[in-house]
Amino acid sequence: MNRTTLFGTILVLIVLFIAMNMLAGFGLRGARIDATQGGLYTLTQGSRNIAKSPDEPVNLTFYYSAKLAQGRGQVPTYAQRVRETLEEYTRASGGKIKLTVIDPEPFSEAEDKAVAAGVAGIPVSASGENLYFGLVGTNSSDGKEVIPFFDLQKEKFLEYDLSKLIYSLANPKKKVVGLISSMPIEGGWAMDPMTRQPRQNQPWYVANEIRNTFELRNLGKEIGTVPDDVSVLMVVHPKDLSERTLYAIDQFVMNGGKAMLFVDPNCDSDRESNPQMQQMPGSKSSNLTKLLAAWGVEVLPDKFAADFNNALRVNTQQRGEVVPYLAYMKADGEQLAKDDPVTGQVRTVNFATPGIIKSRPVSDSPPAKEGEPAPTPGLAATIVPLVRTSDRAMAMPTATIAFQADPKQLLKEYQPGSESLTLAARLGGRVKSSFPGGPPAAEGETPEDADKAKAAHLTESKEPINVILIADVDFLADQMWVRLQNFFGQQLAQKLADNGDLVMTALDNLSGSTDLISVRAREVSARPFSRVERMQKDADQKYLQEQQALERKVEETQQKISQLQADKKGEDAFVLTPEQQAEIEKLRKEYADTRKQLRDVKSSLRKDIEGLGTKLKFINIGLLPGLVALGAMSLGAYRVSRRRTKPRD
Repeated sequence: MNRTTLFGTILVLIVLFIAMNMLAGFGLRGARIDATQGGLYTLTQGSRNIAKSPDEPVNLTFYYSAKLAQGRGQVPTYAQRVRETLEEYTRASGGKIKLTVIDPEPFSEAEDKAVAAGVAGIPVSASGENLYFGLVGTNSSDGKEVIPFFDLQKEKFLEYDLSKLIYSLANPKKKVVGLISSMPIEGGWAMDPMTRQPRQNQPWYVANEIRNTFELRNLGKEIGTVPDDVSVLMVVHPKDLSERTLYAIDQFVMNGGKAMLFVDPNCDSDRESNPQMQQMPGSKSSNLTKLLAAWGVEVLPDKFAADFNNALRVNTQQRGEVVPYLAYMKADGEQLAKDDPVTGQVRTVNFATPGIIKSRPVSDSPPAKEGEPAPTPGLAATIVPLVRTSDRAMAMPTATIAFQADPKQLLKEYQPGSESLTLAARLGGRVKSSFPGGPPAAEGETPEDADKAKAAHLTESKEPINVILIADVDFLADQMWVRLQNFFGQQLAQKLADNGDLVMTALDNLSGSTDLISVRAREVSARPFSRVERMQKDADQKYLQEQQALERKVEETQQKISQLQADKKGEDAFVLTPEQQAEIEKLRKEYADTRKQLRDVKSSLRKDIEGLGTKLKFINIGLLPGLVALGAMSLGAYRVSRRRTKPRD
């Protein structure tokens, strides 16, 4: 083979290589192998079901400024993933979803349409050019859903966001979540206790999340009946509800209605308009004692669950130490029920002074009145825990945190228990009404209306109830699970925990919408360093024990000095004796030794964590690439040896 032929062959191979890559880029855009754990980049069956669900066509318009995005970090790569995912939805829909991709060039008609549709433009130059990277979905009934801008920080939520958008367009009539609450979940005006001036409260982020999928309808605190079109009743922080409202809730559940209840022995988010009310015992507590007692359930009053093993760590005011705060806790792993669809795929949830759910004996109902059916004796709800503490949790009095709680003082009073405590549970089974004697009399009620109400009254549930009870209202508050940020005029949420996901999944489950559950379960892809967390907890336990031992030594020595001083009289009462001086020197030495031991504990922890990090770096950076290279070299050597030993024709 001469040089010209060789050069021509190489040129042809280069051209073929480029052509094959171009053909693969266009023809095999959606072809890929997902080797991630759990198939994070493959549509779930729930998403495929949602893609097939529209009865009428759904139109998706993907606005992406491809030219302006070039060279801008990870935007082009993420945009390619968004487009490929959208194409997977169109393929899975069987023609029900139609995708249009538009590059809105600056100052063009396409740009005007993108802005009019609600897509957000990000300025990228001083000349007024904007980068667009959003999605608009429409259906045949003039419904519209918009993702203004695909935030790179929410890439792990991509499939859920797209599935939720398509689901909303395919089901334009949203299911109704009825809300009964004493908390300003939906925002509104309130009196500022500090300035005595009205202020506007922003809606809690969980309310916005609910509205994205459901119709959230505030029923007020005084109702006679729950509307028939309510799919799920959500009762949050019930305080001083009237008999009439309690009866409406009771009969809704007796008739097979689904409910989600949030009660709290000490709600930190409860800010009364009168500051003095905050100091009154019970002013921050809520309960549904009358209803729950009839079902054989109770949330312990004036007690909250403290769990050292799962306590969140906070900075103390003294020396900026980071210590476990027993009033706040994180539940993850084994604390979450994995066999229930509500918590099966949730990773982490945070609580603040959560209550404790327990079963209680059902008191015998009074005899039924003449002509009324008698309730079945012995009916009681089944309690299936959804979230539990570790087996070392303690029920602490809420009085210990009535004012400004001291994390270190809580640690002193903590005594590890021997059983897990239930913080959230699913209530099932058939139960008795909490109004065995019939409906309470209504003001201005006519005899005919009273007879009609008694005829419709149920003394026990028609079928097994389906109620989710969470013994914490702060569970819903923004500060416990989300951090809100302003991103070019758009409010973006950075999740700290999965509280909102649990609420939404529970509402999906209770309302009968199951397709979104499997998608939502994949929303969190965080992989916590569980071994590092265990090392931190072990060190905390050791640190706490040594610290408490030190404090006991200090107190004992101070008592000895006080006793020696009390024995002295006269002019020498304030003069230190050699014995007292010796005790003080001994105390100082013990204090210095123990502080050194505490520093050694923290130092050992850092060394263990740094050593673990070094090992992981070596494995990821050195060992694995080395093994791949060694395998490639061995394969190459094997092929060369085969060519040498193979006889020539």
